[in-house]
Amino acid sequence: MAPEGPDESFQARLIEGSPDCIKVLDLDGRLLSMNAGGMAVLEICDLKPLVGTSWIDFWQGEDRTAARAAVEAARAGNIGRFVGFFPTTQTQRPMWFHVVVSAIVDQSGQVERLLASSRDVTDLQKKHIESEERLRDLFDEAPIAYVNEGIDSKFIRANRTAMKILGIKPEDVPSTYGKDFVPDTPEAQARVREALEAVGNGIDTSGVVLELRRKDGRPVWIEWWSRPSPDGSHTRTMFLDITKRVTTEQEKARLEEQNSYLQEEIRSEHNFGEIVGNDRTLLDLLRQIEQVSRTQSTVLILGETGTGKELLARALHDRSPRRHRPLVKVNCGAISAGLVDSELFGHIRGAFTGAIANRDGRFKLANGGTIFLDEVGELPLDTQVKLLRVLQEQEFEPLGSSTTLKVDVRVVAATNRDLAELVRAGKFRADLFYRLNVVPLRAPALRDRAGDIPLLATFFVQKLAAKMGKHIARIGEETLSQLVNYPWPGNIRELQNVIERAVILSPGSTLVLAEQLRAPASPPAASEVAGRDSKINQEVSAASAGADSLGSLQEAGRRHIEAVLASTNWRIEGERGAAKLLGVSPSTLRSRMQKLGVKRPEHLPRTAR
Repeated sequence: MAPEGPDESFQARLIEGSPDCIKVLDLDGRLLSMNAGGMAVLEICDLKPLVGTSWIDFWQGEDRTAARAAVEAARAGNIGRFVGFFPTTQTQRPMWFHVVVSAIVDQSGQVERLLASSRDVTDLQKKHIESEERLRDLFDEAPIAYVNEGIDSKFIRANRTAMKILGIKPEDVPSTYGKDFVPDTPEAQARVREALEAVGNGIDTSGVVLELRRKDGRPVWIEWWSRPSPDGSHTRTMFLDITKRVTTEQEKARLEEQNSYLQEEIRSEHNFGEIVGNDRTLLDLLRQIEQVSRTQSTVLILGETGTGKELLARALHDRSPRRHRPLVKVNCGAISAGLVDSELFGHIRGAFTGAIANRDGRFKLANGGTIFLDEVGELPLDTQVKLLRVLQEQEFEPLGSSTTLKVDVRVVAATNRDLAELVRAGKFRADLFYRLNVVPLRAPALRDRAGDIPLLATFFVQKLAAKMGKHIARIGEETLSQLVNYPWPGNIRELQNVIERAVILSPGSTLVLAEQLRAPASPPAASEVAGRDSKINQEVSAASAGADSLGSLQEAGRRHIEAVLASTNWRIEGERGAAKLLGVSPSTLRSRMQKLGVKRPEHLPRTAR
């Protein structure tokens, strides 16, 4: 037989003797009764005036809202809980109670009364308040800025450091929005918008650098961290003032840029542009480059080894709309056949033995810019197929991947081989040749522009002597004669090497060749001999006869500047001006012209300047 439970008299005594404040309420929350322990805690001597009054109205402010919610929960058969503040009746001693409201049901299970039990938690709450006060002090006095913001960036609270950084006062905080400190520039707005969206999506942001404007309008840069609160109602943000660090970095960048500009100005005093010469063939080629550079067409640069094909490719890129994107150079003849596909198109991990990581190819690196394929005639046939697809479709797959990548790349190719002959021999695809040969440009051999040899020699002497810290003022008459009359099978590259050796070994201020220049053992081909027509012979003779005057570096410089100015109708500035062709600023060119005594012919109209 189960033991009998305590009788109702015992239960009543148990409730009366409890130190907790226990109340019976009707379904609307009005007080019906209270135990003696509760009356003692609340310092109530007579309960009659309180019977029938609203227990909910005992509480104040947010606690009243919590009490009403607890009553509604109990009336629905659930348990309502909250912690509320209540001053005692007589002494107004502040007390905090942990309140539990539950339902009293009848035999049919229907809720007929409510039971509200309040336990004194004053000591615990005081400790909690003291802990909160310590946290508040840490929050307010912290050397790092702290701000609590709504999801709309409205400030909930901000510590002293934050207010100091942002230039606001305590009374400004309730009406302040964090987004109001963001400058009205697209970049700054986008950066903050992305950061706030990340926080709104529950993403923890850290270390974001933002540019703000203080309330007084002064710029300030901050390093910013933010994360949402557990309930998602607001964000908890902290930031550091890094204005001094940012402005220091900006000043450093400005000085570096200024130094780079000054160095360029200094360099421009010692050379006359990377492409040197006034031969009509060369000037016609440069005019072609000026026209072709503005298009997106594929270009094929033809010419012997050492004729400066890479310089021409660079000139094409630098004058094109893609000049702010990379020029990626690939020497197709220097890559082994087994790696050329990977080099050009990239590969994924595991594509072949040794491919331990993904790698981007040169075409992907050149996206938006230009790729220069030097010695394109050396490409294997299977790679030629892939190159043709890139030219036609602007897409490719990395080695080992099935994913197609789209690119926007302009192709400039170069070769010293006869591609048409390679096509006939079955070593180069005809369709690729036609695709590359949209705009062919031919770099003239040095022997076909012998009149430019004194200018080129002067250019290399100036450049190399400055680099080596030597003073070379003249090119000897015999030296210049040898340079002009030598056939230069290695073209401009060979000339540069000869000049470099001469600069190193010349004992004084006059350039002397380190060794006697001798023509190659095998005579040039008949086509090469035919190419050296009477015009070239006249230029060679004129250059030899004028060796004394051309021996002066200043005189050679003057002649080169005059030749370039003449090709531009003496226009100095602008995209088609002489300064652009020479690779110097207009002010530097004018200074150089004044120093060398270069003057515009009077018969030219003023619009030609």
